[in-house]
Amino acid sequence: MLRILPRYIRSRFIGIFLYCLLSVIIIFTVVDLVENLDQFLDRDVPTRIVFLYYLYYTPYNIVLTLPVATLLASVFSIGTLARHNETIAMKALGYSLYRVIRTLLGMGLLISLFSFMLAEGVVIKANRRKEDIQDTYLRNRMSREYTRIRNIEIQEPPDRIITIKYFDAKRNIAYGVEIKRYRNNRLISRIDAPSMRWDKGEWVVSKGYRREFKDENEKASIIDSEERFDFHITPKELMQAQLKPDEMTVGELVDFIKKVKISGGEVHKWKTDLYLRFSYPLTNLIIVLFSVPLAYNRRRNSVAMGFGIALTVCFFYFGLVKMGQTIGHKGGMDPMCAAWLGNGIMGIGGVINLIKTRK
Repeated sequence: MLRILPRYIRSRFIGIFLYCLLSVIIIFTVVDLVENLDQFLDRDVPTRIVFLYYLYYTPYNIVLTLPVATLLASVFSIGTLARHNETIAMKALGYSLYRVIRTLLGMGLLISLFSFMLAEGVVIKANRRKEDIQDTYLRNRMSREYTRIRNIEIQEPPDRIITIKYFDAKRNIAYGVEIKRYRNNRLISRIDAPSMRWDKGEWVVSKGYRREFKDENEKASIIDSEERFDFHITPKELMQAQLKPDEMTVGELVDFIKKVKISGGEVHKWKTDLYLRFSYPLTNLIIVLFSVPLAYNRRRNSVAMGFGIALTVCFFYFGLVKMGQTIGHKGGMDPMCAAWLGNGIMGIGGVINLIKTRK
C-alpha cells in the first residue's frame, strides 16, 4: 500500500498540473492575440506568420506559467485528498505529511529541471525567431515613432562589442561610440569615436582614437580619415538592438559578461540575470514546499481559502523575485544575493510553515 500511495499522489498531481498548464497557456495566448489583433490586421500579416509567431511564443509562455500550474496542481491535488478525508487514511497507514511533501518535491524538482532545459534549449532560439517576425511585420510603426535611443550595447559577431551612448535615427548618426575587439576573451583593440554615421550600407568613423593592446603594452593612434566598417547591424535593426539576456544562452551570457568586465563596463545587470537563470526554475520546487502544507488539513470550503492564501503568497513571491532583480540591476546588492532573494525568503518561510502544520 505504501508503494501505491506515491504513484496515486503523483497521478493526481500530474493530471491537474497538465490541465492547469494547458488552460493558462491558452488564456495567455488568447489575451495576447486580442491585444495584437489590430496590428496583425493593419499590416496584413499572413495567417501562417501569426501561427508561427504564437508557436515561437509558446515555449516562453510555458516557462513563465509553470510555477502557476505547479501551485494550482499542488493545492487542488492535496486539497481534494483532504476534502475526501484521504489524508486521514494516509496518516493511519503511517504516510505522514513529510512523505507527501517528499513525493511532490520530487515532482517539483523534475518540473524545475524541465523548466531550465526548456529555457536553454528551446526558448532562446524561439525568442530570436519571434523577434525576427516582430521586426519584419510589426515594428514599422515603432521605428517611425521612436527615433532616438540611448545606451546601447551590441555584440557584433564574431569578436566585437559596440557601445553607443546615443543614436539619432533621423540622421542615422551614432554618438559616443566605442568599438572593442577581443581575442580569447582578451581585449586587443578599442576605438573611441565621438560619432559614427551610416553611409551607403556601411558605418563610417571620421575621427577618434584607436588603442591596440598587446601583452602589457598599449599603442595609441589618432583616426583623422574615414574608416569604414561592414557591421551586420543596420540603423533599422539598431533601433531594436538593445541586447536582451533572455535571447542569450547561459554560455553566451557568461562570455558576454567576461568581455564587458574586461572592458571596464558594469556587469551588475548581466550577472543578476545570469543567476536568475538558475534561481527562477527552482520557484516550482519552493512553491510545492509552501503550498502543500496549506492544503493538507483543509476541509470543504477551506480548500478555497487555502488556495487563496497560496495564490497571495505566490504573487508576493514573484514580487520578491522582481524586487531582487531590480536591486541587482542597480548594483544595490550582490548579483547572486539579489537573484536568490525571493527563493531564500520563501524557502525559509516554506520550512517554517511545514514545521508548524498539524501532521
